[in-house]
Amino acid sequence: MAIFCVGQAVYDITAPYTGPLQANQKYRITKSHGCSGAPALNAACLCSKWGAPAELVARIGNDPYGTLVRADLERYGVGISYLIPDHEVTTGYSIIAVDDATGDRTIFNFPSTMHDVDYPLPPEAPEVVLADGHEPQVTLQILEAFPEARSVVDAGTYRESTYEVARAVDYLVCSEDFARQYTGEPLADPDDVRATDELLRRIEGINGGVAVVTLGDRGLIFRDDEGAPQHMPAFAAHAVDTTGAGDIFHGAFAFGLYQNMSLEDNLRMCSMTSSLSVRSMGGLTSIPTYEQVQQELAAAR
Repeated sequence: MAIFCVGQAVYDITAPYTGPLQANQKYRITKSHGCSGAPALNAACLCSKWGAPAELVARIGNDPYGTLVRADLERYGVGISYLIPDHEVTTGYSIIAVDDATGDRTIFNFPSTMHDVDYPLPPEAPEVVLADGHEPQVTLQILEAFPEARSVVDAGTYRESTYEVARAVDYLVCSEDFARQYTGEPLADPDDVRATDELLRRIEGINGGVAVVTLGDRGLIFRDDEGAPQHMPAFAAHAVDTTGAGDIFHGAFAFGLYQNMSLEDNLRMCSMTSSLSVRSMGGLTSIPTYEQVQQELAAAR
């Protein structure tokens, strides 16, 4: 049985610049970087690279960017047997400006042109389903058809579609942005047990299951086996490009579910994976090997 990654597939063109960006200026980019991207695609590629069978459930057009995306999926060994059948779709792409001093990125996304389609359910039962919220109808259809699959949502920002998917999954792993947009309140101090407990309680109320909130370079918060709120600090890293770090975190989380890891061990692995990913350019191309992650975790201990 495979890991199904359901959602978005695009092509990313990354342009490093020396900031800050200013209006009415011209920036000469001498070295750009291109690779496929998006949450579901990056997660599927990580799982496959780490040795787990992975299927991408997304829309890819028959256009130049679609050709590049399919080539990357083939190179990473990701299955495309269950792509969403939309023969008129255009492949989305993103222009990503990355500050070469901080690694922070600004994304200009050109989304796919999509159409209503009927999705034939795969005959294969997934063991894990990871969804990024971009294909809510197909995601909910798969979750309903395969209730035994362990499911996780990559909730980056609050959208109604992501919220609907989040209500149906076992693991709601969301960003600080999603949590703030949903609750209306920021988390000032992740070591404030009372505030952390309250935030987790409210996020857990969405799906009635496990909730994790990622906090960027401040780490993440979760509940331990006894139900107590915990703050796991991030692993330090000099960021070159933060593109795809969240996608890669969630891909590692899906892999950990596939490997039946404990929640805490899984989150520690995901944190190290994300930390390693920001140290090089690009999203897809910055996925570390499983061996690199294990070596760094051993050294950190």
